[in-house]
Amino acid sequence: MKLKQLQYPLVKLPAQKDLLLYLIKEELKSRRFFNGLREIGLDDCYFQPDFSSIVLAYTGFTDEENATYDFYFNLLEKYSVMIEPADESVMKHAFNVYIDLLAERKRRDEHEGKV
Repeated sequence: MKLKQLQYPLVKLPAQKDLLLYLIKEELKSRRFFNGLREIGLDDCYFQPDFSSIVLAYTGFTDEENATYDFYFNLLEKYSVMIEPADESVMKHAFNVYIDLLAERKRRDEHEGKV
């Protein structure tokens, strides 16, 4: 049996990480959708979901600085244009966002001398 045919992930993630990846995945899909609406002239929608505070808290960011949110939103912009309408594509890029967030948090912790 080929690995692509498996219905279950190869690695069982802790519930917190699984939830975090799910939220990032949904944010990527939402960002892609609302960017498409913006391109045709429909913008400033109040109903766009925003899980940024939860995602950043779960990845260990304790500050509420604009720079932190800007970093996260830039990641969403970067990876949302790469996703394709397939769950594997969205999950791959959600994982990339997650890894980039962890790397940024580690970089900041080292810069502040926390590590």
